[in-house]
Amino acid sequence: MPAIRISEGSELAQQPEPFRNEYELQEILAGHPVLLVDRGDSALVTICREFPLEGGFADIVLVDSNGLPVIVEVKLARNGESRREVVGRLCDSLSAMRNLTPDAVNERSAGLLEETFQSMAGAEGEENPEARLALVKSTFASYLRAGQVRGIIVLDAAPDDLIREFSYLNEHSDLDLRLLVVERYRLGRHEYFYHSRFLVSGETDPEIKRQRLRLRLIVEMFSKMKPPIFSTHATGKENVRVYREGWPAAVCYEFGDRGDSISIEIQVRHKEYPKVADFLARLREHLATAIPDTQRVELATDPSGWTRLQFFFGEEIDPYRIAQSMVRLCRTEKDISTLLQEGSG
Repeated sequence: MPAIRISEGSELAQQPEPFRNEYELQEILAGHPVLLVDRGDSALVTICREFPLEGGFADIVLVDSNGLPVIVEVKLARNGESRREVVGRLCDSLSAMRNLTPDAVNERSAGLLEETFQSMAGAEGEENPEARLALVKSTFASYLRAGQVRGIIVLDAAPDDLIREFSYLNEHSDLDLRLLVVERYRLGRHEYFYHSRFLVSGETDPEIKRQRLRLRLIVEMFSKMKPPIFSTHATGKENVRVYREGWPAAVCYEFGDRGDSISIEIQVRHKEYPKVADFLARLREHLATAIPDTQRVELATDPSGWTRLQFFFGEEIDPYRIAQSMVRLCRTEKDISTLLQEGSG
């Protein structure tokens, strides 16, 4: 997921630091739109903040490098506004934006839309700025006529009921809707690290988009508990990998949805890192007692070359306890890091 580091600093704080208000978070997003970019998305450019629409203002309006308009609504979890009001406001903004022409958007943004297009066309590396300018203007107009506008709600933390409602709306409509959490960690007195993750994504792969809600909730709970050195990445409808910063892709953790159970695991390509694979065998008995509530624990090597230490949890187990168990499993990273430093040997 996207992350930015403002200034230099030392180690990250283990807990995110709250934003003072929504304006502060809005300012960070407008200045660093990379935080709003999901996997596979085109780059975003900010047009303006507080864009006037019928009945109110859109917090941030942007355009992607292909000319797609994007509207962002920013809320803090402590805001008393109900989830229906948050979702409703975004949908109202999308509906109002669809009724505008490019000229109207430019007028309401005090000419900033035209300035943004000119900047995009004149960017370094553009061989034909005039053709680029004409193309981005044309595609922006086409997206507006077709009613194709991306909507993103950004929060510092998202309640489960909002995730459920937003997931349902995203999956059962043709709208491109995203739900995003942004956290910041203090590095020093005036230095921060910002990290974003999508809870509801515009992922075009329908398998990932239909990922079961139970798995999504478990991963989101884990994301709130985990140290910043870990990141999550959905690899399919039934799997979410957990990567440790600095590790090779051949060694990682993973959540798996088995339909009647959820699994957490450590996995390694044993031919590349045999010491780590051998270590998983030694871990099995120790973790079987350290991680409670499991249906069963399995250690297996599959034909594709992966050795996996897996812990399975039934549907009756609270998602919070499964997320906690993954945190415990990730504590093995110190031993595994030592083995990786020793080489594959």
